[in-house]
Amino acid sequence: MPRIPRPRVPSAERLPRERGSALIVTTLVLLLVGMLALTSLKDAEQESTAAGRARATTRTLYAADAGIQLALSRLTQSPPNLDAFDVDLADGANVQSRTRSSGTPSDIQQVGLGSSQQEGYALNVEGGATSLTKIFQIDVTATYANAAVAELEARLNRTEVVATGY
Repeated sequence: MPRIPRPRVPSAERLPRERGSALIVTTLVLLLVGMLALTSLKDAEQESTAAGRARATTRTLYAADAGIQLALSRLTQSPPNLDAFDVDLADGANVQSRTRSSGTPSDIQQVGLGSSQQEGYALNVEGGATSLTKIFQIDVTATYANAAVAELEARLNRTEVVATGY
């Protein structure tokens, strides 16, 4: 039976320049993987921060809209409730009837009467009733977590019956 030759294994004496090269290659690969991991972590942190800001902005906008709705419900009362309000919502937002530049809550303002330049306008309706339209401006500022701020402004035309002809 013929003899199968054994593979020759290079001895340490034959490869003096290749000694330690596996360690260097492994170290470089690990360094590269570590840099990729750090970059991924940094990107994930930035995405998380941006998502948190977007969530706070959305909550603040909804809080400001709730303030507008509160003011509108006050204006539909008879007589309208024009008092200032300052409300802390359950999610940590605060809503005030004020402009951003003023530091304290302010009353809802009547800014005009009707659509003409005169002191209101009269409208004769069936049955001899006369109505008067008043224009109110609602300014609402909402803050969330002392970081996000939203300011909304709305105008409401409110028509009231002034007198009847009966």
